[in-house]
Amino acid sequence: MTSSKIGNFFFKLRSYTPIPIILMMLYYASPTGYSVSFGLLFIILGESIRIWAVGYAGGTTRATALGAARDLVTTGPYSYVRNPLYLGNFILSFGVCIISNVLWVIPILTIGYFVQYLPIISVEETYLSESCGTVYESYYNNVPRLLPQLNPYPTSSSHDFSLKRALNSEKRTLTAILCVIGLLYVRQFIPI
Repeated sequence: MTSSKIGNFFFKLRSYTPIPIILMMLYYASPTGYSVSFGLLFIILGESIRIWAVGYAGGTTRATALGAARDLVTTGPYSYVRNPLYLGNFILSFGVCIISNVLWVIPILTIGYFVQYLPIISVEETYLSESCGTVYESYYNNVPRLLPQLNPYPTSSSHDFSLKRALNSEKRTLTAILCVIGLLYVRQFIPI
C-alpha cells in the first residue's frame, strides 16, 4: 500500500480510530479529583485550539475526502502551525488520558497519533501543494507542521473568525467529549 493510500485511508477513518483507546481508558479508568482537574485543563486547551481553527476554516474540516476546502487558510491559528486541528486533537486526547488516570495509554496514544496523522498530513500537503502552488510553498516553508511558532505567518489570508461557524462545526466533537467524560464518571461506580 502506498503512502498516499495509507494517508487517504486514515483520513477517512480519523473520527473512528480513537475508539479502541477510549475503550481501554474506560475499562481501566480510575479517575481522581486531581486527574480530572488536570485533564480538564488539557481538554479545554485542545478544544479551544480546535474551535479557534474551525472558526476560520469552517465545516470543511469535517470532510471525508480531500479537496473540500476552497482555499488556503493562513490566518488565526494557521499562522502559527499548519495543522492546528491535529494539534488540538492530540492535546484533547492527552487530557482524556489524564482524566481517566490510565497514564500507560499515553505512549500508545502518542505512537498511534503519529502513525495515523503523519500519512494524513503528507497527503494533505501534496494536495495543497498541487492546488495552491507557490502560495502553499511559501506557507509550508515558513510555518511548522505540528509545533507552533511564536511569530505569526506574515501573509494572512482574508478568512474571518466566526464563533457560530466554529460551534456549529464542533457539535460532534463537543458531544463526544461530554459522552466520554460522562462514561468515565459512570465507570467509577461500575466495578469490573
